[in-house]
Amino acid sequence: MSESLHLLLHRVTQQQQRIAQARPLPEATLRSLLDDFLIRFAHDTTALEGNTLTLHETQVVLEHGITIGGKTIREHLEVTNIATAWHTLNDWVRSAEPLTENVLTDLHQLTMHGILDDDAGHYRTVPVFIRGSRHVPPNPLRIPDAMADFVTQFAHRPPSLHPIVFAAQAHIQLAAIHPFVDGNGRVSRLLVNGFLMRDSYPPASYPATSRAEYLTTLEQAPITHDIDPFVHLTVEAVDWMQQRYLLAIRQT
Repeated sequence: MSESLHLLLHRVTQQQQRIAQARPLPEATLRSLLDDFLIRFAHDTTALEGNTLTLHETQVVLEHGITIGGKTIREHLEVTNIATAWHTLNDWVRSAEPLTENVLTDLHQLTMHGILDDDAGHYRTVPVFIRGSRHVPPNPLRIPDAMADFVTQFAHRPPSLHPIVFAAQAHIQLAAIHPFVDGNGRVSRLLVNGFLMRDSYPPASYPATSRAEYLTTLEQAPITHDIDPFVHLTVEAVDWMQQRYLLAIRQT
């Protein structure tokens, strides 16, 4: 782990302790933080995949159910599906249920409903190639075993492993397995937040403005086995949301 990453992790850990000491935040404050986050997350996580809805347009779609002229039905479905999957993810976070394959396939089914109806919620049965990437996902015949190993590995976080590093590693490995025909990134980013929130960290969104860095560091991780750049990006995303919490604490 690089020195800069070590220092950044130390800082967000200290910030998290300050947030924990200030809990509980007023219910209305916490609700506004999380409502705002969901809009940002729905925008960012779909924009990383090419969705052209702006942040404001995403807000209009999610809060008012209004369709945006010139945008495709798929783009509208992508953001509304994320909101639906987000609520299911939060149900899992609050439960005592460990990570299972059903948790992941349910998230995929909700995320890709109306987009990949035949494949939503099902592992791929065909080989796929990731556009612009040197990483080649495994043969579809290996997917069941790879996913069984994945949920075993990430069922519980080792106490010595930082929660953010654990969440980032899960994203890297799930994206590398690429178990679904499409929607792997969206499910991976949901899972990152599931792990963060289970460890009492705030949710985090990889900003659409960092798309090039996000894709590059995510692609390089399984090829070079250097996960630090992607972990660093994940920590920065957590830090951004922590700053929102800390601002709310100062104003409370």
